[in-house]
Amino acid sequence: MANNSETDEYEEDFTPKTAKRKISKTTIILAAVVILLAALGIAGYFIYQGTYYYQTDNAKVDAAIYQLTANANGKLIKMDAFQGEEVKSGQMLAEVQNGPIIRSPVDGTVANVNLQTGDYVSSTNVLLVVVQTSDVYITANVEETNILKIHQGQSVSVSLDAYGTSFAGYVDEVNTLTQTKLTGSQTSYTTSGTYTKVTQLIPVKIKLIGDVDLADIIGTNATVKIRIK
Repeated sequence: MANNSETDEYEEDFTPKTAKRKISKTTIILAAVVILLAALGIAGYFIYQGTYYYQTDNAKVDAAIYQLTANANGKLIKMDAFQGEEVKSGQMLAEVQNGPIIRSPVDGTVANVNLQTGDYVSSTNVLLVVVQTSDVYITANVEETNILKIHQGQSVSVSLDAYGTSFAGYVDEVNTLTQTKLTGSQTSYTTSGTYTKVTQLIPVKIKLIGDVDLADIIGTNATVKIRIK
């Protein structure tokens, strides 16, 4: 059986050298200062961002969409358009028996053709859909609590998920109606008639600066960062 001196020597050999070291007060103070400065820097960054910028990822690439109906009951005499075709405002697209000629309301692209020549249609049938690809923009939905910070002409950084990069832009228009009023939905009431307060969203139209092709990515996600001060 090992004696006490041998045990002490064994324990000493396997005692970490760092256990004998003492951390100076200066080192502790310096570490605390570094942590404090880092925390202040992070806090300052977020305060700065919150003061000078408004950011949301509730945004999408958008364009006006027109669903063109037959406006008459009868035979579809002519469908003079195909999906993906670029059309001009006023261009003839279709004709229904005993009905007016259907023309494109804007310069754009035919997104969908639902019926073909020879089909019988009713006045409410959507014959085709035209997207105004001549004017593609970003729609950001801003909470009512922040909308008074947003003004026409403010600079914007727009990050497009489809491209994986950011582009410069500006606020082109701030809508005067909430998203609920525009769509006609009543999200503030339950089926039982109980009122539930819901934060309303106001659409903000943002245009990009420069020649950025958005026609093929309509409906895709975006993140906007608006300079408010």
